[in-house]
Amino acid sequence: MLLSKEKTADIIPQKVPFVMIDSLTSVNEDSFISSFIVNKENIFFKNEKLQEPALIENIAQTVAAGFSYVGQQEGGEPKIGFIGAISKLKIHQLPSIGDEIITTVTQLHQFENIYLIKGKNYVGNSLLVECEMKIVVGV
Repeated sequence: MLLSKEKTADIIPQKVPFVMIDSLTSVNEDSFISSFIVNKENIFFKNEKLQEPALIENIAQTVAAGFSYVGQQEGGEPKIGFIGAISKLKIHQLPSIGDEIITTVTQLHQFENIYLIKGKNYVGNSLLVECEMKIVVGV
């Protein structure tokens, strides 16, 4: 684990109750991995399942945590990013209480401060959600 829940919350712009990532577990040149445990207090928990907006936000927060971590390692401040677009969204299934969501984000393309990423989240080997996002990262 690169960043614990407390440290991760310090480098993403979202605050409780909108935090959808517990830890940043891996960062490399073009991908980030995070984890998140589903609990019933989550604002997007309904009908015994974590709902789609939480899973999409989880992907976006994984990007935010990854870019902020890289920025800090390079001696800078955490950077704020904005979702410019979401495409190719596929919802496969929703997780339950206690499930650990592992999210992978892979950078597909970059043009200046605009990134196209592919995000996927899983519980075990089961794919939950996949999508592409255009992310604009501030300076």
